[in-house]
Amino acid sequence: MERFIRQMWWKYITAALLLASVAGGLLLPLGAGIIRLEPYLIKERGVVRASVLGYHTHFEAADTRIWLRDRGTYYCIDSFKTLNQQELALFLNTHQLPSGLRALDVVINNRIDGTIALREAVLLKTGTPDSNSLISCEPSVESNRASGISFPYREILYESIRNLFFHVPMWFGMLLLLLVSFVQSLRFLRTGKLSHDLMAASFVRAGLLFGVLGLLTGMVWANFTWGEPWPNDPKLNGAAMGVLIYFAYSILRGAIPDEIRRARLSAVYNLFAFVVFVIFIFIIPRLTDSLHPGNGGNPAFVKYDLDNTLRIFFYPAVIGWAGIGCWIAGLMARISSLENQKN
Repeated sequence: MERFIRQMWWKYITAALLLASVAGGLLLPLGAGIIRLEPYLIKERGVVRASVLGYHTHFEAADTRIWLRDRGTYYCIDSFKTLNQQELALFLNTHQLPSGLRALDVVINNRIDGTIALREAVLLKTGTPDSNSLISCEPSVESNRASGISFPYREILYESIRNLFFHVPMWFGMLLLLLVSFVQSLRFLRTGKLSHDLMAASFVRAGLLFGVLGLLTGMVWANFTWGEPWPNDPKLNGAAMGVLIYFAYSILRGAIPDEIRRARLSAVYNLFAFVVFVIFIFIIPRLTDSLHPGNGGNPAFVKYDLDNTLRIFFYPAVIGWAGIGCWIAGLMARISSLENQKN
């Protein structure tokens, strides 16, 4: 392990992957999407004017077509006016739309943006129309995919989806660092070599750095998507408890002057700390409801958001951040070794 940490080839690869993923993650544009339709609630009978606001859209394209969707039934919107690339004015004839209280999706397609939609964009609350006046249509389109390469437009997430290349890889990197520290503590208890204890402590310090950065980026993300930086969520609370447990590990090491005794106690503590940390962030959040993706019945990114474009930058980011963490831990271990030699 120590010999591998000192080699340079993997560090160059790590740095290149991290730079490429961060640059691409920040510079690649977000795909087209629909922000809102106004008014949201329509009660009037007859022709109603509504406005659609898009994001990175090209509504002025000649082949732009629009539908309202009620479950599996589509209703063509033939009367609309393009105001600019991001705004449309629709003229909805409620006599030709389903009656009662219905939440309808809006679907728009053109050759540049592909097919984009906003779920439950408008709430229709009207009386019963003449059944003969209902006009449905088949949503036949030539292209369902946007041209060019872009990140997916996701409701609620929007531009904050770029945090996927920072927050999540930092936590993956932290888990790798703490796992390496766990293994080094086992090796110390088996061999008694202080070099393993120094490596364990250095990887914990680097893991704590990534843990704090992960918490900060997560708070920013939570504030944007959930409305507050720290909601009462079991995943967030478990992560905070886990970081505090490893802070206690550092305090324990500083409180014991004898290096042999310090190494033994901290190694045993580290073994239990890693097990408890895994329970806090992986097991407990899955036993109850959670806002965090991948926990408590809430699907993870890999199931509904991690498209091929995101994967191109996400996986290099994971490798890059994990490698940088190992690089930092190796430098810390060498510094600690030099300080022990001086003493």
